[in-house]
Amino acid sequence: MKKFLAMLLALVIVLSLAACSGDSGSSSGSGSTDAPPASTGSGDSGSGSGTTDTPPAATKTGELTIGISVNSLSNIHNRHMFEGLTSEAEARGHKVVSTSANGDPSQQATDIENLVAAGCDVVVIENGDQFSLQNAVKEAAAAGTRIISYETGYFEGIDCMYQLNSIKVQADICMQLAAEVGFNGKVITTGHQDVFALRAGAYIHDAFLSEHEFESVAHVQTTFPGTTEVTYTGLDAALTANPDVVAIFTSQDLEAMGAIQALKEHDLYPQVKCVGVDGEVDVLNDIKNDGAVLCTAISDLDGANKSIVETCERLMAGETVPSFIEIPYDLVNKDNVDTFLAKAEADAAKYAE
Repeated sequence: MKKFLAMLLALVIVLSLAACSGDSGSSSGSGSTDAPPASTGSGDSGSGSGTTDTPPAATKTGELTIGISVNSLSNIHNRHMFEGLTSEAEARGHKVVSTSANGDPSQQATDIENLVAAGCDVVVIENGDQFSLQNAVKEAAAAGTRIISYETGYFEGIDCMYQLNSIKVQADICMQLAAEVGFNGKVITTGHQDVFALRAGAYIHDAFLSEHEFESVAHVQTTFPGTTEVTYTGLDAALTANPDVVAIFTSQDLEAMGAIQALKEHDLYPQVKCVGVDGEVDVLNDIKNDGAVLCTAISDLDGANKSIVETCERLMAGETVPSFIEIPYDLVNKDNVDTFLAKAEADAAKYAE
């Protein structure tokens, strides 16, 4: 009898479990709060699961409207970036809307907002101060506008960053300069912190001063625009107090041009050496003529401009693009300067003010 009751109890439990399983199966068709179905855009308007404040980026092929925001057009390098990119985009059948902030970071932020309001599909930001532009870029990205940083650095909202690897560049030119003067002696540094390319110079200068037997006797804080003039004024005072320096750790060509002027004023030209970045014609000629500038770095802006337009097209077509695309460069010194001087002179004429 006990055996029969045990079997009967087991049968009741099995039937109860089966009933529970049947109830669960019938209720699964009404949806699950843990994993709601993806919205197709035509269902219950009250369902907000999975939505965000940022709209999905639209896809588009054919003619694009490309906005270009540049910090300043006061030197050939920036005009090469700006006008070269404009020409490349128009040659590929796109409309270009462009702005220049004349060196004013707050104006460039406003320019970006205006380009978004004008309906630009993509905005390319050239030579900007990333810290001043963060809010404008976040708002642009939230509006669905694609953003490319061109020598402006990487921050939230950027789809792709085109950047010269300035840490590597500054290490290259500073190593050449340090070796030239025997890795020791009194030196002056120059630069500012408005953009990554110049901050990189400060980082590398500090590393070389710490690693080798250099004594930093002065630092000249530069700016942009007006870099060459400010550098000259600062170095004039620094060289008056420190005529026994062996080198000036300059961060770019515009500073090197100011250094050339100051060194000549103090009869320290060309024995006191400096370096540069950008390949300005005056600097290349100084290198060619065994002047104070030991070397400079020239980036491939023509290749970058072409690649950026292609990336605009890929972004708008819905393709995935790299977050960082390095702009290649060449180190130019006395041995190879003739290879680059003719093109630099042609570019200077082409992108003259």
